[in-house]
Parts: sequence; structure tokens; C-alpha cells
Amino acid sequence: MKKFLISRYMMLALVVLSATLSLNAGVPPQPKNANELVYDYAHVIDSANLAVINDSLKSLYRYNKSQVVVLTVESLDGMDIADYCQEVFETWGIGDKETNNGVLIVVKPKTESSNGKVRIHTGYGAEGVLPDLLCKKIQTDSMIPAFKENNYGLAILKAVSLITPAMKGEYPQEIKTFLDEKEKERKSNALVAVIVYVILYIILCGLIWYFFFMPTKKDWYSLMASPIIAAAAASSSRRSSGSSRSSGSSWSSGSSGSSWSSGSSSSSWGSSSSSWGGGSSGGGGASSSW
Repeated sequence: MKKFLISRYMMLALVVLSATLSLNAGVPPQPKNANELVYDYAHVIDSANLAVINDSLKSLYRYNKSQVVVLTVESLDGMDIADYCQEVFETWGIGDKETNNGVLIVVKPKTESSNGKVRIHTGYGAEGVLPDLLCKKIQTDSMIPAFKENNYGLAILKAVSLITPAMKGEYPQEIKTFLDEKEKERKSNALVAVIVYVILYIILCGLIWYFFFMPTKKDWYSLMASPIIAAAAASSSRRSSGSSRSSGSSWSSGSSGSSWSSGSSSSSWGSSSSSWGGGSSGGGGASSSW
């Protein structure tokens, strides 16, 4: 009986262990050190571009400790690429634990039986300089065309050449123009929302006046004037309340505005200081397929 119970417990432990392993089967284990920032497990990046990408990312790390990691994999093992990136990000601990200035670029090449997928996944501290719309633009304009020509090294190099200056707060002109246009669009949408709100507020005041405070004489001029009277009454009531609330809403200018610390450039790459920092991500970024 005792042997039977022991065997059952061992079988249960094996089942739990195998389930745990299968849950993380698709996520590569954390490399022992962060001396390299490109992990081409799918073997799709040519050696020339690989060297340039790695040097660029290492230079960025020395500049302000921003950790941008490139990972290519042959399969996502059925996982959504956003979930896959989040698992890798948290398992590896990309970026500094205090500033969370990590970025993960994951590429799953296209095959005969599946589409290619790419995602730029940002840490909490990188979301300001790499908003989701910018990540999507980088993929659409710079990466996807090269992916379609099977030039994975060039696609990733183009993305890195835009991401690294952004992580320093130094946007190329095309990116500045794009962000300025999106900021104007956001302000325009906000203005439209305010106008719609004011119109609905006046209509609501008019309905309240009509059903609860309107005189019994329901002639045409009373019906037309009621919304205006209600709005004026509400405005007068607000002024008489004596509250000193500010009516204007202030919007930030939307320029790069990032204040990354310069970091110590004296530490050489490959020393003990270059390691995984335990950074976190809130799931920011964008994904594309081709």
C-alpha cells in the first residue's frame, strides 16, 4: 500500500512538472549573461548586418543603459506573439529594474505553412519615447518591405537605426514629423469631443427646463428659448457658486520630451556590469505579420 501511494505521488509530480515545462516550452531560457543583444535562433540574419546591429545596441547600452534585445525564433509554439514577447521580457528581465528602459524585438520568419510575424515590445520606461503608433510605423515602413524580400538582417537593422536614436530622445526628421502630426490629430479629436460635450450639455439642460421648469404657456418662442435659458441659468449658477476651478485643459506639446540619464560610458562591454537588469513591461508595443 505504501509503495502504491509513493508511486502515485511520483506520477502526480511528473504530471505537474511536465505541464510546467510545456507551458514555457516556447520561451527560450534567459542567456547566462547579456554580453550579446542579438539572439538569432532562427538563423536568418546575415553576419554583416548582425555585427552592425549588435554594435549599435551595445553602444546604446553604454550611452544610457537602455537595453534593446533582438530575438528571432523558428516558432512561437502556438502562442500569440504579444504573449510570447511578454513571457520573454519577464523571464529574461530586459532593461533596468528601476527605469524599465528595455525593448524587445521578436521576429518569427515566414514559412510555407505560416505567416511571418514581428513585434516591438516596450518596457514601462520606453513607452513614452516609443509609443505604439511609432512601433507600428517602424514595422510597416521599414521592416515589412525588407521581410517580404527575405532580407531579415536589413529589416532589423532599419528598425534598430530608428529605435536607438529614439531611446536617446533624438528622433530623425521623419519620426518627428510623424509624431507632430499625431499630436495635432489628438488635439483636434479632443476639441471635437469638447464641442460635442457642450452641445449635449445644452440639449440636456433644455430638456430639464422643458419638462420641469417651463411655464405652462407652451408657445413657439418658449420652446425655442428654453435651451438657451437653461444654459444661461446653469452658467449663472456656476458663477455664483464661487468655485475657482480652471476651465482650460492643458495639453503637453508632444515633443520628444524624454529625459534619459546619460549613464556611465566608462564601463566596457563584457564586464560584470553588463547583465540582465530585471526590467518589466506592461505589454506596450505593436505587432505585424506578412
